[in-house]
Amino acid sequence: MSEVYRSLLERTRAWFARAAADGWLDPADGARLEALERGTPGELFADVEARPLVVALFGGTGVGKSSLLNRLAGAPVARVGVERPTSREAIVYVHEAVELKRLPQELPVEKVGVRRHGVPRWRNVLWIDAPDIDSTNEENRRLALSWLPHVDLLIYVVSPERYRDDAGWRVLQARGQRHGWMFVLNRWDEGDVRQRDDFARLLREAGFESPLLLCTCCDMQARRLPSLDQFEQLEAAIAGLVQEHAVRELERLGQRVRLLELRAALAAALERLGDDETWQRLPAEMEQHWQRTCAGLRAGSEWLLRARAARLRWEGGLAVRARNAVSQFSGQARERPAAAPTGGIAPSAGNPGAPDPEVVASAPQGDVNALARGVWDAWAQGRVEECLDRVELGAARARLHPAPLRKRLDAAVHDAERLVGDAVQSELRVALARPGAAWQRGLRRVTGFLIPLLPTLALLWVLHNVVRGYWRASLGAGEWLGWSFAVHSLLLVLTALAVPLALDRLLKPSLEQAALRGLRRGLERGLEALGGRLRPALRDAEQQARRHREEGRALAAETARAALTPLRADSPLLSRVVALPPREGEPNGAKTRSA
Repeated sequence: MSEVYRSLLERTRAWFARAAADGWLDPADGARLEALERGTPGELFADVEARPLVVALFGGTGVGKSSLLNRLAGAPVARVGVERPTSREAIVYVHEAVELKRLPQELPVEKVGVRRHGVPRWRNVLWIDAPDIDSTNEENRRLALSWLPHVDLLIYVVSPERYRDDAGWRVLQARGQRHGWMFVLNRWDEGDVRQRDDFARLLREAGFESPLLLCTCCDMQARRLPSLDQFEQLEAAIAGLVQEHAVRELERLGQRVRLLELRAALAAALERLGDDETWQRLPAEMEQHWQRTCAGLRAGSEWLLRARAARLRWEGGLAVRARNAVSQFSGQARERPAAAPTGGIAPSAGNPGAPDPEVVASAPQGDVNALARGVWDAWAQGRVEECLDRVELGAARARLHPAPLRKRLDAAVHDAERLVGDAVQSELRVALARPGAAWQRGLRRVTGFLIPLLPTLALLWVLHNVVRGYWRASLGAGEWLGWSFAVHSLLLVLTALAVPLALDRLLKPSLEQAALRGLRRGLERGLEALGGRLRPALRDAEQQARRHREEGRALAAETARAALTPLRADSPLLSRVVALPPREGEPNGAKTRSA
């Protein structure tokens, strides 16, 4: 594994871990990263810089892979015949001067047979005869596939009757861009030129513009061949790749695919973090949902507010009002206290003033607290939860991972009952402390002053006329006062008392209406407070997602730059063993085909 890929992979894994810890990615998102191929051919050797070319013979049962390896080695290093389909080991044919490293876990030692040789021409080549890809034993197939990440060049061996083998083609489709490829139509004595041409056509469709396809026959007793045996061209091609130092180029080929897959894993994870357009749209959507929810809460809570306000009725208070007016008239009105009165109804900072004594007498503190606590109930909380569900659904539809967003929104409204209850209680106290409009309270001060004043003035006027009439009558200057004067005087006093008293009663605000207004304002203030919590929660989620998104985009861009390193274009041989880039809609450039 190159240092560039290793560094990018470790940094990406650390980024995944941070994003997952914050809730933006889940185990399913991390599974794609963990599934990335980590094995490389260089891991097989102690000296990575001077390692040989790793060539694997790959194919189905009975195509002659082992026979081909024995012919390349010039010695029987691999078993052939009826035993081969049931073999449980891979054969590694390597020069005695090459020091192998401890095999990775997916390549257990007990399933690998190492054959050493001293042939100079294969000093820089390590041969692998992998188990059959179409073996009936699932363990054999897994062992064959586990070798693929550690291979530079795959020699895909087929026979005339097995060149359309589906198992091999599926591997070619999945790994066409990861290795160099050569194709051997073995057992050529059983074949036909038309089969070779058909096989070449299939390879071109699979992404190989000019596939290196060679026909060989390992049966020295074979009769006439359809065309010349090309075993020597096979040896020359492999030797040519060694001489051209193709190890580094083929290693870069595999590394580029790994980098592209790493970038794809990053791109898939970045989708879960949303994009700028999504995060710009979400606040407006949440605001629409929240406004509709608030409208529903106001309408649905109205009956409850009215019912609770009806529990407070304006009862009595005339004596209190008259006593207060007399105190004002006589100049003995006490200074208004700053602290909460007996009833617990305190003036608010935005509406200063002492509470009305009538309200103090009529609205005990326990009633106020009970009214405030009952406004926010399970139904109201459920409507808020439905609003958050709609916001979460909108985020999920935008492919955004909604869990961190929902967590913050839930935290913002988890104590909604307390928040709204406090707001309702505060507004209810203010409303009960200063019921009615300001003009009503002003006029009632006037009528409260007139209720004792006018009858008093009337009595003084009557007394004045009584004394004056008595004085005049005693001197003989006038008549004595009679019943007519008494009746009119009584009517005058009663009128002086009734008129301001009637006006006072007409102007008196309703305690029920005052309580209803306070409950409404409290609910509205509570909803505003909740909305004021939801908006920062959404912004906080967006900022955290943006930080992860920017870091992930930087990693993806760096990965893309590393993957753009081109392969050598001056080697005709190298260009023939490399598949073309993937076609749009087709994985790894290979076309889907039927057998």
